[in-house]
Amino acid sequence: MTDLLHKLNFKIADASPEYKQRRKIQMIRFFTASAVTIFASRFAYRATVSRQYIPTLFQGNHSPPLSYNFTTDAAVAVGTGTLLCGSVTGMTVFGLCWILDVSNIQEFGWRMKSMLGGWESEKKLSEAPMDEESSYIQDSLNDILDGKYDFEEDTEEVHTAEMKTK
Repeated sequence: MTDLLHKLNFKIADASPEYKQRRKIQMIRFFTASAVTIFASRFAYRATVSRQYIPTLFQGNHSPPLSYNFTTDAAVAVGTGTLLCGSVTGMTVFGLCWILDVSNIQEFGWRMKSMLGGWESEKKLSEAPMDEESSYIQDSLNDILDGKYDFEEDTEEVHTAEMKTK
């Protein structure tokens, strides 16, 4: 198989077995989600057709029969709609993960950040000058995290300021 892939000049011929296994798992997930979507759509179609009101020859088609249950019909519609929405969403997510070669949420975040220019924006933002108040807050938080901040002195200052105002 590898000789055929080399002969046809496929880059995957030189890929590691771990990479091939990962791509195979992504493909299986997508095709499984696609199969679930197909079965869900068939189920929804059959549920819709079976609940369809077809009047007989001399019945009016403008009003449903008296034995018709609107609550059950609404519940079936919500259930099948949710099933279809979930299965199509799953198929879309697994398809995107297969296309983008993503195996987990963290990889997806990295991939989206690089594709949407997040690294450059983050770099520009980190190089931007900081105003005085923000730098004071940042320095205070860093002091707290480093253990340099004395809470007792701060509370004493607050108490003395309160005493002076009274």
